[in-house]
Amino acid sequence: MGKADEKREKSKKQLVDTALMLFSEKGYDATSIRTIAAEARVSLGLMYNYFSSKEELLHEVFRQGNSDIINSFAIHDKPVGTSSLKQHILQTVQLLKYKRNFWRLLHSLRFQGNVMEQMALEVKEQVSFIEEQLKKNLEEAGVQSPELEAKLLFAAIDGMAAHYLLNENYPIDEVANLLIQRYSNL
Repeated sequence: MGKADEKREKSKKQLVDTALMLFSEKGYDATSIRTIAAEARVSLGLMYNYFSSKEELLHEVFRQGNSDIINSFAIHDKPVGTSSLKQHILQTVQLLKYKRNFWRLLHSLRFQGNVMEQMALEVKEQVSFIEEQLKKNLEEAGVQSPELEAKLLFAAIDGMAAHYLLNENYPIDEVANLLIQRYSNL
C-alpha cells in the first residue's frame, strides 16, 4: 500500500471512529456531517470523497461491527478438543476486550430507535447470521432443540457483553467460562 492509500485509510478510519463516538454521545439525529468532519479534522469536501452521506457513514460503522461478529465465528488455530461453541465464546470475549470502546459505542446506538429503523435490514441479517451459526455449533455439540437454544445462548452472550461494556469490573472471563461449562455438559 502506498503513502496516499495509507493516508486515505487513516482519514477514513478517523471519520468512522469520530462518527461512532458522536452518534453515541449526541445521538444520530443531532450529529451533523459537518460536525463529524470538523471533529475528525477532515475537510467536508474530503469527507464527501469517502462517504456520500451521514447514512453511508452509519452503514460503515455497522459494517465494521458486523465484520468483527463474522470473525468471532471463524476458526483460528482452534486447539484440538475445543468445540466451535467454546471457540466462539472465547473469541467474543477477546474481541470485546480488544475493542471495548468501539463495542460500547456501537451498543449505545442500538438504543436509538431512529438508527435501528435505518439499519433494520442489516440488523435482521446480522441476528439471523448469529443465530444460524450458534445453531450449527449447538447441533455439533449434540444439544436438543438447537434453534431455540441458539436464541437463548445469543441472549446470554449479548447480555454478558452488555454487562461487561457497562461495568469495567464485570467478571467476563468467569462468566464466559461458566457459559462454556454449561454447554459442554449438555
